[in-house]
Amino acid sequence: MERLLLTLAIIFVSLGTGYACRRAAEAGTIPWGSSAMESTRRRLQILAVYALIPLSAMLSLWGLPRPDPRLAALPLLGLAAWTLGGALALAAARQLHLDRPQTGSLYCCGTFTNIGAVGGLTSLLFLGENSIALVALYRLCEELYYFSISFPIARWYSPRNTATTLSLRAFRLDPVLCVILCALGAGFLLNMTETPRPGFCGPLASGAMIAATTMFLFAIGLSLRLSRLSRHLAPSLVVCAIKFAAVPLVIISLAAAIGFGDMDGGLPLRVVAVLSAMPVAMTALVPPTLFHLDVDLANACWIFSTLGLVAVLPLLMLLLPRL
Repeated sequence: MERLLLTLAIIFVSLGTGYACRRAAEAGTIPWGSSAMESTRRRLQILAVYALIPLSAMLSLWGLPRPDPRLAALPLLGLAAWTLGGALALAAARQLHLDRPQTGSLYCCGTFTNIGAVGGLTSLLFLGENSIALVALYRLCEELYYFSISFPIARWYSPRNTATTLSLRAFRLDPVLCVILCALGAGFLLNMTETPRPGFCGPLASGAMIAATTMFLFAIGLSLRLSRLSRHLAPSLVVCAIKFAAVPLVIISLAAAIGFGDMDGGLPLRVVAVLSAMPVAMTALVPPTLFHLDVDLANACWIFSTLGLVAVLPLLMLLLPRL
């Protein structure tokens, strides 16, 4: 119960503090201009994504027991989860009779998943420091998939797109992917050479993940805008069903079939269970903004799914010991 409350507190206090600061700045209560706020938001996200999260992943992988070769399937499970979520969202959009901009936004909410901040924090607090490296492996192809597959698909649904066929953007090696690959590579080499890991590295890995999550969610709160949520209740509930039921059921079953439940006391299977049941990522709001899709629908799906953690996290706590 303490871990559950701590997880919820970190998530919603960080978000709420960022949102409260933005509202206070808009009201003139605190002297914080919009340009300075945006600069702070970007710097916090850069620090979290390019420094703290890779550092945490490297130190955690260094301290793991010798990795099982079957863990190479973790990135494939991540790809399967994002692909399935997006496909189910497109199918739901047809059933809901959504127009093209709404369909594009629903696709983004189905495929973009908050496994970096919320997923990493939940895994750490529920499962311990060794889960951090497994989280990093699961999301190894995240940036590559999002920027080379998800963004072009979202762009195709733009009302300004006149193409009749979907053309995917050429592959590009994203800087975030380069950083996490280097961090995992360093951790793997240190692990395989059996270099002793200093005792302080375990707490440092956990502290870096918590700090990164707090910074990232605070930055999200600075950009959060609550508006016209009730208009998009049906799509939001559909996205919650995809994120919290359909995708986890399939991905957990695949992980169990691979044998993750027999490895390291079942830790990899539990990590997959947590990461496959995470809410919409804030990144889902980027393509709708860039490509003139339905931003309000994406905003509503993100907020409803994030609030859904209040119910999902207790269910995970009950499920994980049984996996």
